[in-house]
Amino acid sequence: METAPAANGCSGGRRLQEEEPAARWCAVTGGRGFMARHLVAALLRSGEWRVRVTDLAPAITLDPVEEKGLLGEALRDGRAVYDSVNVCDITQLTKAFQGVEVVFHTAAANPDINDFQLHYKVNVEGTKNVIDACVTCKVKRLIYTSSSGVVFDGVHGLFDVDESMPYPNKFPDAYAQSKAEAEKLVRNSNGICELLTCSIRPGSIFGPGDTIVPHLLSNWRTMFIIGDGMNCDDFVYVENVVHGHICAEKTLSTKEGSKISGGKAYFITNMEPMNLWDFLYMLLEELGYKR
Repeated sequence: METAPAANGCSGGRRLQEEEPAARWCAVTGGRGFMARHLVAALLRSGEWRVRVTDLAPAITLDPVEEKGLLGEALRDGRAVYDSVNVCDITQLTKAFQGVEVVFHTAAANPDINDFQLHYKVNVEGTKNVIDACVTCKVKRLIYTSSSGVVFDGVHGLFDVDESMPYPNKFPDAYAQSKAEAEKLVRNSNGICELLTCSIRPGSIFGPGDTIVPHLLSNWRTMFIIGDGMNCDDFVYVENVVHGHICAEKTLSTKEGSKISGGKAYFITNMEPMNLWDFLYMLLEELGYKR
């Protein structure tokens, strides 16, 4: 029996079936931030994603370690791209989200600047723009980096609380208030035009590249405790926060998981609450400084 020759010199359908599936793209807003850099690296290491890194800078600048490492290699071979995007500009967001399956929204205003107008514009209006751009571009899943501070009123200590804790009537600063409002937008957008959402509420993040150690080294001689010094915090290692984001995305990607976690918010901590000052002094001693 004669067989028809394969078109264009191909040996038949079996080879066509063996072709690799089209690459899946995700986007990380605020992608040059502290936690976001670790998230981008984890997404690239997984081998499951091509990553569109977006941030304010007109072009990406890598330090020598990044240049020789995973991100530098990914930018060169096309597994990662960088786009200059302001979350306050929905046109830029819509362009950046074209062809993207998942968005990790980590961009936020500097929490050290207590300017309500700034935080509202970036954190609230910017998040609304992200949601609208996701809907326009038919993004399937949106993972939002919220904060454990969204349930804190700045007065009453919170111990052993869970996700059933309601938002307070008042907030200690503009950052917490704006993050809470943005989180509500993300949670309420779950299911709109088939978009699935989940919010991650990390505690105080520490790890390689954080701002805690540089701040300590600059101010360790002039730090004073105001009050009884008994205030605690729930610190969380940066890779645990990254893991939380990735788990949220994987959960939403399944039918059963999306029913359970769609529109929900989750605290991410080391589950080791400790005295704030003990933690800071421990870091100082590890760096060779006295308490």
